[in-house]
Amino acid sequence: MGIDPRVVDNEEQGFLAIPFNIESSGGSYSLDESDIGNPVALTDNNEVSEGADGEMFIGKLIAVSEDGSVAAVQIKGVCADLPYSETIPVIGWPVQMSGDGTVDKGVTEGIRRGITLSVDTTAATCDVLL
Repeated sequence: MGIDPRVVDNEEQGFLAIPFNIESSGGSYSLDESDIGNPVALTDNNEVSEGADGEMFIGKLIAVSEDGSVAAVQIKGVCADLPYSETIPVIGWPVQMSGDGTVDKGVTEGIRRGITLSVDTTAATCDVLL
């Protein structure tokens, strides 16, 4: 049976995730379970946070440890349903962090990563191949 070309699901294609420490300040962590599904940025040695505007998107937060100190981050494959804000991602272009736990269209120079495969303007989400 062949694949129906009208139905393409980017979910978990080429998936690879690894652990990172979560940025902390004063004993509180910058990410928690409410951030699962959001993009994250690399902020220090083996450490992630929601990132600042223009920082490089490293992957999608998929889990947080019980004590809140460690994040599982998807760093390869298709990151599906990433929230975006600011400038709508463009098909075929990279994305970057927009500073509020979302991504936006990457610039043609500087910090950027991935290829935007699809954009859902109703849900304000995009799928990005890393």
